[in-house]
Amino acid sequence: MLNPQSPLPLYHQLADILIAQIRSGTHKPGDLIPSETAIAKQYGIGRPTVRQAMDILVRRGLVERKRGSGTFVKSQDQQVDLFSLAGTSQAFLTKGIETTSKTIEPVTLREVIDDKNNPFNKKRTFFLSRLTIIRQEPVLLEEFYLHPELFPGLDNVDLENRSLSRVVSDQYYLKPETGRQTFKISFLSEDKAELLKLKPADPILEVERTLDFPAAKRAIFSRLYCRTDEFAFSQTISLART
Repeated sequence: MLNPQSPLPLYHQLADILIAQIRSGTHKPGDLIPSETAIAKQYGIGRPTVRQAMDILVRRGLVERKRGSGTFVKSQDQQVDLFSLAGTSQAFLTKGIETTSKTIEPVTLREVIDDKNNPFNKKRTFFLSRLTIIRQEPVLLEEFYLHPELFPGLDNVDLENRSLSRVVSDQYYLKPETGRQTFKISFLSEDKAELLKLKPADPILEVERTLDFPAAKRAIFSRLYCRTDEFAFSQTISLART
């Protein structure tokens, strides 16, 4: 139910409830969402509040309004804009896709050896490895290398099922200003292939990502190993006018 005493606006609370209902399957793709009048009566709020909540769902691509018919839950395509600087968790969340993460290696301080593409090669860095799981199937393996001086105490932060980009912004008050990504098809070692339920001979999309911050260039480096048999991973490109 809605909490009028909460600092979170009522329309945000209602949006969170409706999003949870869509993710849980209470409202399935193609279902007609109850009318604004019905929702307002159910929660004891005004129609403008309901309309604000529905606007959030429309912007997130979870529902669509059809003139004269009502508001319907959209079928979510399986294309995920994984490569934005917002982070992988946010990419799936934007599509209304629920994920869980499994830590493979917790945050530890280590020295990088013989990894020429890694900006931390021959240096000490925080390292984290985790698996993204959707519908009980692994779809993404991520390996992170982070600047230990820019992110002090990271090895004491609980990152289980948390967005790393959110931790960076909320706890360290940092936001990347630029980034670089490279893409290639590669093959996994036996242990990595097993984590993703693949065979070493199966090709996989490998992405190397470097993020620059005002206080330090190349402060985060990551490798993403992406299964493409379940999702098509896309990248949105903004074209600046000159």
